[in-house]
Amino acid sequence: MDKDEKKELSKTFSPGDVEKKLYHFWEKEGLFKPKPGKTGKTFCIIMPPPNVTGILHMGHALDAATQDILTRYKRMKGYETLWLPGMDHAGIATQSVVEKKIYEEEGKFRHDYKRDEFIKKTWEWKEHHGGKIQKQQRALGVSCDWDYSLFTMDSEANKAVNKAFVDMYNEGLIIQSDYIVNWDPELQTAISDAEVEYKELKGAYYHIKYQIKDGSNFLIVATTRPETLLGDTAVAVHPEDKRFKKYIGQKAIVPLCQREVPIIADAHVDTTKGTGCLKVTPGHDFNDFEIGKRHGLEIINILNKDGTLNEYGLEWQGLSALETRKSIVEKLVELDLLEKQEEVIHQVGHGERSHAVVEPMVSKQWFVKTKEMARLAIKVVEQEKVRFFPRNWENTYFSWLREPKDWCISRQLWWGHRIPIFNCKSCSHQWAQEEIPSQCPKCQSQNPIQDPDVLDTWFSSALWPLSTLGWPIESKMEEKGFSKFYPSSVLITGHDIIFFWVARMVMMGLKHTQEIPFHHVYIHAIVRDKYGRKMSKSLGNGIDPLQTCDQYGADSLRFTLAAGSGYNRTIDLDPARIEGYRNFINKLWNAFRFIYPFLSKASKDIVIDDLDHQDRWILSELNTVINKMNESFDEYRFDDSCAAIYQFTYSKFCSWYIEFSKPILYGDNLTQQKMRATVLKHCFKKMMALLHPIAPFISEEIWQYIKDDHNEALITTEYPKYEKSQIFEQDQLEMNQFIEVSTKIREMRQNIGLSPKKEIKIEIFTDQQDFCRYIEKNVRFLSGITKSSEIKISQKSSRKPKQSIMAATSFCEIFIPLDRVINLKEEIIRLKKEISKTETDFKKFEKKLSNQNFIEKAKEEVVFSTKEKAAKFLARLESLKKNLNNLK
Repeated sequence: MDKDEKKELSKTFSPGDVEKKLYHFWEKEGLFKPKPGKTGKTFCIIMPPPNVTGILHMGHALDAATQDILTRYKRMKGYETLWLPGMDHAGIATQSVVEKKIYEEEGKFRHDYKRDEFIKKTWEWKEHHGGKIQKQQRALGVSCDWDYSLFTMDSEANKAVNKAFVDMYNEGLIIQSDYIVNWDPELQTAISDAEVEYKELKGAYYHIKYQIKDGSNFLIVATTRPETLLGDTAVAVHPEDKRFKKYIGQKAIVPLCQREVPIIADAHVDTTKGTGCLKVTPGHDFNDFEIGKRHGLEIINILNKDGTLNEYGLEWQGLSALETRKSIVEKLVELDLLEKQEEVIHQVGHGERSHAVVEPMVSKQWFVKTKEMARLAIKVVEQEKVRFFPRNWENTYFSWLREPKDWCISRQLWWGHRIPIFNCKSCSHQWAQEEIPSQCPKCQSQNPIQDPDVLDTWFSSALWPLSTLGWPIESKMEEKGFSKFYPSSVLITGHDIIFFWVARMVMMGLKHTQEIPFHHVYIHAIVRDKYGRKMSKSLGNGIDPLQTCDQYGADSLRFTLAAGSGYNRTIDLDPARIEGYRNFINKLWNAFRFIYPFLSKASKDIVIDDLDHQDRWILSELNTVINKMNESFDEYRFDDSCAAIYQFTYSKFCSWYIEFSKPILYGDNLTQQKMRATVLKHCFKKMMALLHPIAPFISEEIWQYIKDDHNEALITTEYPKYEKSQIFEQDQLEMNQFIEVSTKIREMRQNIGLSPKKEIKIEIFTDQQDFCRYIEKNVRFLSGITKSSEIKISQKSSRKPKQSIMAATSFCEIFIPLDRVINLKEEIIRLKKEISKTETDFKKFEKKLSNQNFIEKAKEEVVFSTKEKAAKFLARLESLKKNLNNLK
């Protein structure tokens, strides 16, 4: 950015104008593109592809912020850096949106169109309305190479999907089988576990009598879904349950349908739950399906694809499951076959998109056999070829892979990668082929029919690290640098998709390239509202990232998310925190505005021998922060990096070093002015470089005023390195002790309400001779800062003054005698009154919190607010009592 583009330094930092200008500058100059760096190493990160139907929410914002922080950090560290963006076709979500659109606009359903016509309409919707999220990501400052962007339905991605499928089919790893799946009756397709949302609903346990054949005894079975008894093919008891052992091997009669079924023994039955007897419905329960396989039970499907009962439904054929449930319960009561009914609150699965109740159902689907792939995926994590940060998340990864289930990959949709399986109508031959064939390879008949199903979206997502780099097309792989950037360096994602996505990428990467897809997996926190609740439309508690950027600036939001994102599981996002970090951004701008007029006097380089004590201290502190931030970023401790630069900026640089500098900058000693301006400029340049990965806009904007190279952009500047030559331990120790003492004295004055102009006497007790000498040497400086008329230093064993207040550090004790400073009697009376009032306020909130009725019935935000207020009053009360005790 040329100097003539720069305006005068404005009084306030205006994020909106700066963000648009700088993002355009970075893109125009091609600064997001991978370029060889001084390390000779590469860094590659893949963006978890957001849904084409999606709009930016705080989860996406956290994803984007943490990925961009790493990308900018590694770019500045001298890596050839590539961040791969893209977008997911989101099979069910997109098809649902388009179906809704054509119904609202044309009054038509999907099946009113030919398949190709509907798919064409879906592509049209994608081109005109989809992908808004990519434009929104730019507002956050993401520095990915947009030229690499891939859509999971693009032809390149389709080639990867077909290649992987055909290879695995020919190897016998993909099979077609009848298996139990989550069936969405609204969408009329199988859906994955990730697409099932569980909601708490009122229901009941129905205790139903199953008569034992050739006798008058009954077994009592408890179920929340009595309509499924029409598909029962056994009653199970635990083999060691003495109550029912005698019935094992006999027959029971299923109520209403009068089906005779075996009474079997199975260890799955929990004798402590329900009645100890389990109705077994292999066609409509996942656990029952496994029991059915173990015992060779018949599988009866009682449902149509739309969720209504089929011919097995007897008189209830054509009714929905809920309608049938009500009627069946009435019938059981009428026949005296319902022993009792217990109200219960239970979790019921619903389709994430359709919101319909999901029905477990057996249907013919395509599956990936995962056993061997899972074994290899476990091995690479155990051998630390793939490492999780935080490490405990590998347990979630292992929990599924150690007991893998075959992966259902078929969906009864039209939008998605159509399964490349073909069937010959003439000779019934079935085969897999990457391209659409013109004839059957076995009988040369020219009427092959392609399987109508499409692949689970997670199948193409599992190939994402490969397809984004051109696999399996050799020319594309060379063009995109597959050999350089695969395996990628790190994957950043949430814990909720470790098995749905992370584990499957590892399995597919190893399967198709014999290499891991990435080296590290960083699992970030889940963003919740300030009360710890999940953000949702129903609660109306979502925070719009774009509105937040408009209000506070992108840097403030990024800093807030990064500051809360280390190894924790959740970020409870309070808008007040975003505002707080906006104030930090403003503090930086104002600090720069103050020093900017003096920077023209600065030399280019620091001469170590010319540094004074304060300079040596601030350079030592700066290098400590540099070391901390490098270490923290390398371990994905974004929170520690943010804390380090925040504390340094506020507590060291602005609060002290700038204040120390004012007499010099406004003084007459030109040599001192030049040295101080040099150190100020050096520090600010390093601070902006340190801050850039987290807050790229303000750092790049300020950089344009202080850079040495006319054409250099901060985004490509070297990240600060720890310099041992700029660590002065004694200066650092002495100045930090001085600051700690000064701060304690200021706090003590404030606690007793002393006017800033009121002079006081101070007595310091210490056994550390170096500290004693340092204070004696700088006693006038300390007196000026603390408004002290006298400072006395003694050994710790010396007699302490009475009627004083005291504060302690690890190296000294500080006393302020109060005689003639305040009226002790009046102050004690004032404090007692204040304590009494604060106790009353605290007890009011404490009483509420001890009321269980209030805790259970009040809104979460009200309970949270009450706890917050109680904590504030308690802290205030403890502080007042401490002050009173000091005075006494």
